[in-house]
Amino acid sequence: MTPVVVAHEPSLGRPARVGSWEELAKGTFATATERLGRGEREAAAQLVEIAIAEADELRDIYERWPEATADWIRGHGADADELARAIDRLTGLIGEQAMTGIQAEWPKFTAAVEDAAAACRAGEPGAGAAIETARSIWQGIHDRAVDRVSGLVDIAVRLVGEHALGELWDFLMGDWYDIHARRYALANQPWTESANQLMIAIVDGFHAHLTGTGRQGDIELIEEETRIGFRFAPCGSGGRSLDARISGGAPRAAAPFNFAVTTERHDWAWNTVGICSYCVHCCQLNEVMPIDRLGYPTRVIDAPVWDPERPVSTCTWWVYRDPADVPDEVYRRVGRERPEPNRTSVATTRSDQDG
Repeated sequence: MTPVVVAHEPSLGRPARVGSWEELAKGTFATATERLGRGEREAAAQLVEIAIAEADELRDIYERWPEATADWIRGHGADADELARAIDRLTGLIGEQAMTGIQAEWPKFTAAVEDAAAACRAGEPGAGAAIETARSIWQGIHDRAVDRVSGLVDIAVRLVGEHALGELWDFLMGDWYDIHARRYALANQPWTESANQLMIAIVDGFHAHLTGTGRQGDIELIEEETRIGFRFAPCGSGGRSLDARISGGAPRAAAPFNFAVTTERHDWAWNTVGICSYCVHCCQLNEVMPIDRLGYPTRVIDAPVWDPERPVSTCTWWVYRDPADVPDEVYRRVGRERPEPNRTSVATTRSDQDG
């Protein structure tokens, strides 16, 4: 009997991995290889195949965001020749292949996944190697796409200004904001359900980012009384700006790239100097926007910080068991104060709803 490793996940609207949190904290390709080693060929094949679904959101946004960012820059009055020169410089830094876009490379990844899944099902001797080939292909595609997005955001900072970076991410993520705020409102569903969905989205998404120095997508789980943490050491996306170990010895915040990090304190960057411009969107989506719309952050992030001498590349995302337990400091560091009505606990809120 084939173990159940994939099933429909309603909150994602598609199939996703299933299992304990400890199992889900392991990268998808490595888990597929483990299953293959146990002789669970069908389970291994399904895990390799689900990697496409995990990566698909990134395919979408990494295709859309660079051109949308260029349009935003133009809309803010940047000189067309300056923008063209900046894009030419970026192309020289990250290469034509990266600038072509993620969609152009996507078929190579899906074909590698299909080959690996077929090899697993057939029990071919090279099935394990085929899984690694698919992972490696995705890593290259992912990292080139991240460099393109981060590079365009860097251009936005250079031509429009650091002060407008929060506005740029609001522009890029407006559709996400609406979905996020509507879904996780206490009036729409109990926080216990929201917390579970938020955690599912974390492990699902960061598998595709191939977190960790081994680039397998492994996540460290941290259990505390009031919260659950998901630690990336480093994240495979923003971490490329900070960590030499996953950027070929050249973190993108350093020369020759010099992708922008915050040089001043801003609410949308945890009022911290040294936040990479890509990582800003995590602050906006998980803390600033939910506090403004819902009255509480949906996830609390201990962000990585760039320091040329001692960069901190580890990133931890916390999901609180009750939003009332989120410390006041979390609100203050993004320039907010906790709204008085939201001092009510989830338990009390659900009791009120049940009554």
